[in-house]
Amino acid sequence: MHQSIVDILALSDEMLLAILNKLNNIDVLFSLIGVNKKLDRLAQDINFTRSIDLVRIISNEKNSSSSRTNSILDRFCFDILPRIQHNIECLTLDSLSIDRVLRIGNYPKLNKLNLELEMTSPIFNNEPSFIHIFKHQILHLNVTIKESITAEHLKKLSTNIFTTIFTMFTNLNYLHFDLKDDYLYSPPFINSLSSRNCFSSNIAHVNVRLRRLNDCLGLLNEDFNQLHTFIVKIDRIYKTSMIINNTKTVSNLKCFSLSSFIFTIEYDTQIVPLIHQMLQLENLTLNLLVRGRNSFIDGTHLTNDVLCKIPNLHTFIFNIITHNVIMDEEFLPTSDDVERALIQRAYNVGSCTDYCPVAMGQCHIYSLPFTMSRLETCTNKFPAGLFISVRHLVVRCSFRPFEHDFFVRVSQACPLLNKLTVTNETPQKKKLAYQQSEHEHTTSIVEFSHLMILNLCTASLDYVEQFLFDFNTCLPCLNTLHIQYRLLEIVTQYFTNNTTRAHCSKLQHIIFFDCRPKIYPENFYPYFPLLRN
Repeated sequence: MHQSIVDILALSDEMLLAILNKLNNIDVLFSLIGVNKKLDRLAQDINFTRSIDLVRIISNEKNSSSSRTNSILDRFCFDILPRIQHNIECLTLDSLSIDRVLRIGNYPKLNKLNLELEMTSPIFNNEPSFIHIFKHQILHLNVTIKESITAEHLKKLSTNIFTTIFTMFTNLNYLHFDLKDDYLYSPPFINSLSSRNCFSSNIAHVNVRLRRLNDCLGLLNEDFNQLHTFIVKIDRIYKTSMIINNTKTVSNLKCFSLSSFIFTIEYDTQIVPLIHQMLQLENLTLNLLVRGRNSFIDGTHLTNDVLCKIPNLHTFIFNIITHNVIMDEEFLPTSDDVERALIQRAYNVGSCTDYCPVAMGQCHIYSLPFTMSRLETCTNKFPAGLFISVRHLVVRCSFRPFEHDFFVRVSQACPLLNKLTVTNETPQKKKLAYQQSEHEHTTSIVEFSHLMILNLCTASLDYVEQFLFDFNTCLPCLNTLHIQYRLLEIVTQYFTNNTTRAHCSKLQHIIFFDCRPKIYPENFYPYFPLLRN
């Protein structure tokens, strides 16, 4: 070992830096700081010390004892960070590390914070925190909230979160606020900033998740005269009487992105009029689920009501489903009909139309190449194309089943899928039986090579069998399952079934949609060996 160190030290600085640059900077710092003068000096190079991610360390040690995690943090706080604080421009911290790290250094170059916090964090609740020392330095703030869906107290605690952020970080020009889990409560924006003496009026880029359209309009009514990019994900778009009073903020926007993944009937009354006020808009993204219209949102509508109303628009990205439009099947337009007006304007577009037996049509229209990370479909006709960017797919249908071939198509169209949500109570008509022949077995199986999270909470037993039977589906990376406990009991034959054992043995997290027993059966944890008892 000593000879190896001597050999490494014989290399030139340039060669050592070339080698170290291929490693993670946290590993370099943890391994080399304090070893000897040469390695210590090289480890303090700006390339390794500019950005420090301590959340990664803690997440990598999640299966270790708390004492080990604390010892690693102690080494960084006492031995490493004091030596490199003058180079640090960005810190990634969580609730365990934030005060411990911020109290030990001056960090003269610090201008960016990435925070993974609970909503109960002191900085959101007017409690003392060392983050106040740097409130004038921070220009770029990323906040991700991680908390359980069962935390009802979030509704109260989150009320003033944006007011707190904008008044605390007075020089902020970039804000990204999101929730780690799709099922968490998004915070509202209630308190106006106009009564505050000091707030971050220089903000130029906002990317937030909000609860209601009211909260979106409330933010746009503030005096953010430098705001040019506004990216918002809204949980629910309801009717609102709120109007935009500060038209200067809206009319100055260059980039606007709106996403909502719950159906809204307010597209024509709320969303379109808002977009029409954005007179300087150059880049527009719409990712919406719409119902309650008399006609489809198709290429003709998007041309006449969007493109023709915004003269400076040069980039338009869209993914819109119009659901439950009452019509006779003979009047259902073809994909050519839906796309024609946009194709004539040189847009690359895809579409899919379908007809429901209860006299309703639906239309899915999307820009190509598809660049969004989340895709939804409300029919068993999966849209044509390759969706390389999609990491989260939601498939739902209330009038036809998803057969095995449907999931074959999904696996081919979304090869990098990380999370899948299935909503369907209609039984499959073609169920695969276990094949004795090895050839038949391998050719019929569906493989989701990267799928880690599977949500079957609103799916019937057939779809639980579709995914958990190993002769149907291969899920090498699956670690999290959302499901009804009673269906899990049935499909596993009370935690004895060998055809579901392969997938279940890899699960690290199970979230039950219905009631679970106070005490699990004796063979439950042996069947799920990676679950924490």
